[in-house]
Amino acid sequence: MQYVEIATSSPCYLGIDDGYFDINLKRMNRSSKTVLVGIVMCGRRFADMFIDRISIDGLDATSSASRVIAKASTLYPIQVAFLDGVTYAGFNIIDPRRIYNIFNIPLAVIFRHQLDVMKIFKALKEHFIDYTYRYSIIDYTYRNSLEVKVDDTKIRVYVLGLSMAAVIEHIEKVRRVFIEPYPLKVADRLASLLGRIVMSRKTLNYDQISGYSV
Repeated sequence: MQYVEIATSSPCYLGIDDGYFDINLKRMNRSSKTVLVGIVMCGRRFADMFIDRISIDGLDATSSASRVIAKASTLYPIQVAFLDGVTYAGFNIIDPRRIYNIFNIPLAVIFRHQLDVMKIFKALKEHFIDYTYRYSIIDYTYRNSLEVKVDDTKIRVYVLGLSMAAVIEHIEKVRRVFIEPYPLKVADRLASLLGRIVMSRKTLNYDQISGYSV
């Protein structure tokens, strides 16, 4: 606890990403789940981790992310929450505008790669009855993102609650050798590791880790 108290004297940032899942589960069982991990870093130091679960190809990612943000923002003065795109666990969707309207915390959606939105639309239409809803969030967020240059690499960023210039300043504060903000990189790696562990332990109940915080 002493470490956390020291860390919170610096600006705190939240990165959210999803865990590994077996691609075959998309074909076999839509009720399968993986983890959603939120990492809080204050300055460039790790402060806390929050874990929830999301359904593969489900529609509960916004609710799961909201629970993570609610817990993190209660304990830490979150300056910006970073999302790794809007698709999680396959085509589960996080709605950035809905989350921002709930918490009023600045939000930055990072697209590290260009999206082929028409290819995404065709895939959604082929596999989902509610494809128009899922696509509308992907299309709106990506279409309203702006291209920015970090070092020599171009990424796209969609921002709510701050100017793009301010968000870029925040990214530079918490970026190390990676293009994306460090809380997002740590969330990506820990979520992937935890997802693999959970998938390999068939007897582990997700209720044992949902809502977990260190």
